[in-house]
Amino acid sequence: MLKFQNKTVLVTGSGTGIGQAITKKFVENGASAIILGRRKEPLEETAKMLDEIIKEKQSNATVKIFDGVDVSNEKAVTDMFDSLKSENVNLDVVVNNAGVSGPVTCFAHAPMDQFRSTVDIHLTGTFWTSVQALKVMKEGAKIITISTFFAEERPLEQRPYRFRGPYTASQGAKNRLVEAMSWELTEKGIISIGTNPGPVH
Repeated sequence: MLKFQNKTVLVTGSGTGIGQAITKKFVENGASAIILGRRKEPLEETAKMLDEIIKEKQSNATVKIFDGVDVSNEKAVTDMFDSLKSENVNLDVVVNNAGVSGPVTCFAHAPMDQFRSTVDIHLTGTFWTSVQALKVMKEGAKIITISTFFAEERPLEQRPYRFRGPYTASQGAKNRLVEAMSWELTEKGIISIGTNPGPVH
């Protein structure tokens, strides 16, 4: 039996990049996947790849797509989880992965709309996705948040990325949110984890 057989995983921003790679690894190990993002085409391509893996593994897993879901859009996220609840879907793992690099410039020159957008996706999106996910999670489930712990000069020292103010600020706040959720979800038996994959192509 595969490690995640009969488990269901939801990954935000799963049509490309880190999100796609995470989803692929879960499906290779037997999990059913719920994939979502802003653009339909990458999600459809990812779904085809995942269906091939399921066929090869003979795991009887499934893939469900929610296209046009921007995690910074409160209604879109709420509607998605309401839909999953109405279908009696239980999630074993939620991966908060969706993200953007934000403006690369001196913080004083960062446009306000790009600052807001970066924070909305990384911080607010992680917050609201996690809140809504609780509707369809039971004891033993996990919320995994892909974050950045900045560059470390010495152990436990956090140093912001230069010229990435909006990104750095939202990541720092997101790390604290992950810690707060960890404390507060203990009584529900749900684990909140933050992880830093480091720079990737």
